[in-house]
Amino acid sequence: MTYLVIDGARVISAHRTLASARSGEAQGLGHSTEPGPSVGGVPAWWARPQQSGALAELGILRTAATELGFRFELRACQAPAGSCTQRPCATYATWAVSRRYGLLSELAAFVPLSWIWVGQRSDDPRGDAPQFLTEGRALVDRLAADMRQPLRAVEQLPDDTRTLAERAQSAHARAVTFLARHFGPDSEAGGVVVRPVLHGQDLHLRLDPSTPADLAVCGTALPGRRGDATGAELGAHPCDRCFGRAPIVPSPVLGAAEYEAWIAYIHQPGS
Repeated sequence: MTYLVIDGARVISAHRTLASARSGEAQGLGHSTEPGPSVGGVPAWWARPQQSGALAELGILRTAATELGFRFELRACQAPAGSCTQRPCATYATWAVSRRYGLLSELAAFVPLSWIWVGQRSDDPRGDAPQFLTEGRALVDRLAADMRQPLRAVEQLPDDTRTLAERAQSAHARAVTFLARHFGPDSEAGGVVVRPVLHGQDLHLRLDPSTPADLAVCGTALPGRRGDATGAELGAHPCDRCFGRAPIVPSPVLGAAEYEAWIAYIHQPGS
């Protein structure tokens, strides 16, 4: 079991015990004291209370929370080298989505300026497929071995004469190639469509195809898969979170195609 310290839906550290995680978040983040639902008799997460009545923010998450629909996403900065000043970066690519935090975090070690995001949304099965997990584990082991400098006699030349920087560059390329093979657009099954759905007087957005199908982007359950709306219904109020005008806590984890479809929709004129 692993306890993850979360800051703005980004994993900033991992711990074996709850006490260690609480110590890890005390550096300016504040303590998470509001427990979430139970998984195996222990809260799946703890929320960090906010001032001024704002929604509590996810603070500590157990990896077992994947049973409640949480997913982890490996994102990497796509800004020109040396130009990113945002933490976390707002110009990123989604490389993988999975329930397996451990494997994604190990792969992230070989991709510069990458981090793990967490939230409830995407249930992309590719990140949990046996082939991805087996090949990913083997790749991590190979790359870790390549980055180690073997012991040798002083007078002997190394078998691998590459510098550490050259090895890191090669490991980066191999990790990205592996992730692109499993998660690239060519492996996507069809496109993603964003559909407005009226729920009471609130206009939400849902992704199609998506699992579960009755969940809005903001996490609101839409019972009965209500019919699509036009967005012009009398008195309808667009959900600020679905339409990108307010933060979602925790942030939704979207697969690459889902994210691109959602961003394209909310940035179109009139949305």
